[in-house]
Formats: sequence, structure tokens, C-alpha cells
Amino acid sequence: MGRPRELSQEERADLQRRGYRPIELWVPDLDNETMRAQLEEEARRIAEGEDQDDVTDWIQAVGPTDWDKP
Repeated sequence: MGRPRELSQEERADLQRRGYRPIELWVPDLDNETMRAQLEEEARRIAEGEDQDDVTDWIQAVGPTDWDKP
């Protein structure tokens, strides 16, 4: 898969007039072994964390808050 077609100056100007702005978006490269290892490690830690859910215990200990009131 190559790069997307570049917009002409007229297309860019039209989009900008309509309120759009260009951005560049970077996403994880799943073909990169280093990135895959990092993502697998993070997924493992998340899965293990679900078994050790201290956050829910803490929220219940704190008790009701203003947003729980009708």
C-alpha cells in the first residue's frame, strides 16, 4: 500500500475554507518486532491487572460522590 494521493492546492484551499485542517496521524507498526513485543507486554500487564483490581476496591471505599446523587 503506497502513500495516498496528494491533494491539489485547490482541494486543500477548499477544505480549509470549509473549516478543515491537515494533520499527520502515526499508528503502531505491527510489522515492527520491537513494537509488537511492547504491545504484547502491555496486553499481558493489562490482563494480569484485571485479576488485581485495586481501583474498584478504592472507588467503593471512597463511597458515593456528587455525581451519584439523583
